[in-house]
Amino acid sequence: LQDGQSWLAGFVKALVASMVVVPLLSWTDDDKGSVGELSRIGDRGFDRVDNLLLELILATALREEPASAVQAVLPLMIGPARTAAEGGGFGSFPFHKLAVLSDEPSRATNAQAGAILRQLGLSEDKVEAVMGQSV
Repeated sequence: LQDGQSWLAGFVKALVASMVVVPLLSWTDDDKGSVGELSRIGDRGFDRVDNLLLELILATALREEPASAVQAVLPLMIGPARTAAEGGGFGSFPFHKLAVLSDEPSRATNAQAGAILRQLGLSEDKVEAVMGQSV
């Protein structure tokens, strides 16, 4: 990103120009990380635009567009960081925690994704399909 440029505008510009999108899906022991943060959406009505979810929605929608540069979405999944004594690196992604994610869609994220997809010229049918997606 260039200084002074909107993060969102730079993110969308880079995503649209990418052939392969590699989102980093992380979840730590204290429920932090890109997926861990998603566990809060839907909790007692809490909602916000989530950048990981936005990336996944946009990348998937673009991947399905025949004229799009996006050819593949290959998530990289990591668990908690390991200490040097544990050999460093990252632990396994905690798939067993996925059940705590809400089935309720993030209306804030879906609305943002819909607005971006409209600006990119996707059909209203495709945009509407995005609007009902959940975590």
